Amino acid sequence: MAKEQIQWASPPPLWTHAAGLNDLGARRSIVRQPVILRFAADTFMEDLADLLENDPARLPDLVANPETWRGPTVSPEPIKPVPLFARTMSRLGLTAARANDPALVPGGKGVSSLIPANIPATPKLKLYQPVHQRHYLVSSSLVCGRVGLPDHTINAGRHERASFVLRRMFPPGPLDLDTKLPPFDANTWEEYAFIASAKGYAWQRIARVNSQSGSQLIAGEEQLPMFPMNFTEDNGLRRRLLAGLIPVGKREAYMGATLNKPTDGSAPVIVLPDEPDPRMHLFWSQVTEPWKKLLEQSDSGSRLNSGSPVPTTVGDPPVFPPTPIPDAKLPTNLKSMREQMQTGSWYIVLDFANLLKEQTPRVWDLLHGTQPASGEPINSDEQALVDAIGNTKLDTNQSGALLDGTPTGTTVVASLKDALITIRSSQQIEDDLESVKTSYDRKEPDAKWPDFLFPLADPKLTPPIPDLPISVVPKDALDERSRKVDELAKLIEAALPETPPAGANVPLNPLISQRPMDMRDGWFVVRCVFERPECGPIDPPLLSEPTRAFQMAGFFDPDAPARPIRIALPVDTSPAGLRKFDKNTAFMISDMLCGQIDRVKGMTLGDLVLSVLPWPFHQDLPKTDGGPCTAGGIEVGMICSLSIPIITICALLMLMIIVSLLDIIFRWMPFFIFCFPFPKFKSKS
Repeated sequence: MAKEQIQWASPPPLWTHAAGLNDLGARRSIVRQPVILRFAADTFMEDLADLLENDPARLPDLVANPETWRGPTVSPEPIKPVPLFARTMSRLGLTAARANDPALVPGGKGVSSLIPANIPATPKLKLYQPVHQRHYLVSSSLVCGRVGLPDHTINAGRHERASFVLRRMFPPGPLDLDTKLPPFDANTWEEYAFIASAKGYAWQRIARVNSQSGSQLIAGEEQLPMFPMNFTEDNGLRRRLLAGLIPVGKREAYMGATLNKPTDGSAPVIVLPDEPDPRMHLFWSQVTEPWKKLLEQSDSGSRLNSGSPVPTTVGDPPVFPPTPIPDAKLPTNLKSMREQMQTGSWYIVLDFANLLKEQTPRVWDLLHGTQPASGEPINSDEQALVDAIGNTKLDTNQSGALLDGTPTGTTVVASLKDALITIRSSQQIEDDLESVKTSYDRKEPDAKWPDFLFPLADPKLTPPIPDLPISVVPKDALDERSRKVDELAKLIEAALPETPPAGANVPLNPLISQRPMDMRDGWFVVRCVFERPECGPIDPPLLSEPTRAFQMAGFFDPDAPARPIRIALPVDTSPAGLRKFDKNTAFMISDMLCGQIDRVKGMTLGDLVLSVLPWPFHQDLPKTDGGPCTAGGIEVGMICSLSIPIITICALLMLMIIVSLLDIIFRWMPFFIFCFPFPKFKSKS
């Protein structure tokens, strides 16, 4: 018995439109190519089921076409349910009506939208996300290659299954990210498969076979499910189509995926930088980058203390030297800045010490003056890191200024090496830093704060910076210091052991470190897949023709249709009306957050603005940290209940204020809001 020839075809309701075409290529495209169906309602599954049940010949009306919110595609008329006893007569009547309508005969209505060869690249087909109230199904049918193209029944008992794959399209040859992509050409562009790997999904080029790209299934490729939908044609023949939901909501995952390096030894189409050592993300996120932020903060504080330029007469440009903060005012302002920077420094040094001990135990041993337990000789990278840490020192002449205003017994450590060793000299120091609840006060510090000082940044003094060369000319002192911290990070990376020490935590590289393959306009196609696993290599997976190429819209795509949203604000906003709203939303507030909220209660917006202005406008915040909330000597949290309708009014007012303030920068007010009058919509009856 001859083997049954199975092939993919478009949904049967589309075949009628191909019958009246003289162009053999166009006819073949309509019959062989899966189509993308567009729905503009969240009830798309019910809508498709109703259409197939009552009038499947209208399926071509759902084929996706280019649209924007300025000119959306007209949705087909809703299906009018017909009672079961009258359904046969209704279908016969619709068939007769189509036979007499020239626009509905084969080759008539909607044929141009079904012929991919006749569709230009612009306007391009763009699929929108469910948040835009758009849903898309890829639809096809699996048929036997004989007269009548009868449906092939998928035998689940033999593990047969149907699915579809999403492919990204790129021009052939090496890709140049610095140039614009050439116009899309379905005949020459190559397909890339979305492959699962240990580090997540990535795009992998599909080699051409017999001058075709994409006709085979790639091992590890993401396969998305398809489901069957049965219906009856106008001639009474039972048919089935297969459909699958295109995950447009995953657009950022597809666009942000990296390139999978070829395994056949061929040159990659684009050279992407290697991912950094994942252990370095611990040092960057907990040590070097927070250190650089402290340096930026100290630089801002230095400029704040230097004052604001003051013109001599109204209208003159501020070309005269700034007026610094008077000596009488400076100590209070300087004290609060140093407290904040020293607090950050303690935690950075603590994390640095813990990471060195865990990830580079040999370097940690060298800092203590002992030879590594492994007995292996010290390499140059490890010694360079030890030297750099030891040479990161404070100027000894600054110790007096740092100790000014601190209690007796406070000391200043000389170098970063001493700070690392001191902070790890006792487990109690780390435990206290993790459990302290009050802010650091230089004059009367909580007993849990360390009794040594080593600020990594200071608004008036020279901070301890690694004595390392930099390869570029710095723009200013801040730039030079930040680059030297970056050089220290490079020494750390070089000193990391090739194999992580036993018991060391090795994180996965975060998304921010993965270099996307190509963030330019992404073109995609869909292919349907039929598999017979029990047949093995004798019967490989059968892939359909690609669908029409499309793009996926981003969440904030300017052309996307907007899902209609209406937010009802409270109507009666008088005291008589507002008092009726129930305070039915509760916030759980810890004792520590409660104390911080109490500190803010006495402040105004003016206090916050004045606290960041230079002299002579600067004023300190009016209230210091009072620690956690207490009641009867017991630390307590709070459960605060509030009214969401009133909060909604506050949010609207704050939104309008903030937009008006920032309009001077973004110029967005003309594009932000417009209002229609609503006659007789009154708060009081």
